[in-house]
Amino acid sequence: MTGKGGPKKIGDLLSQVLARRGYGQMTAQVELEQVWRKVAGDRVHKHTRVGALKSGVLEILVDNSSLLGELQGYLRQSLLGELQKQLQHNRIAGLKFRRM
Repeated sequence: MTGKGGPKKIGDLLSQVLARRGYGQMTAQVELEQVWRKVAGDRVHKHTRVGALKSGVLEILVDNSSLLGELQGYLRQSLLGELQKQLQHNRIAGLKFRRM
């Protein structure tokens, strides 16, 4: 046990420094983009961009209306399930698709 002024674990200190500098957010964003590319596949990925993650809902920006409709209607649940399985640093509860 360490007191308030006692020695600290290096891992705890490193986590604090990384959090202060915003590296945790960068790692999380990079993970979202990499996993989205894998889950979406080339056909979908080349027409989409990962947006913000707010309150557990990941926003995906889509460049055309027909794909937007397909994502909202047919692919939402399967994509969400795959994202939830593969993400390690992010937790998402839903997907929101919107036009770029």
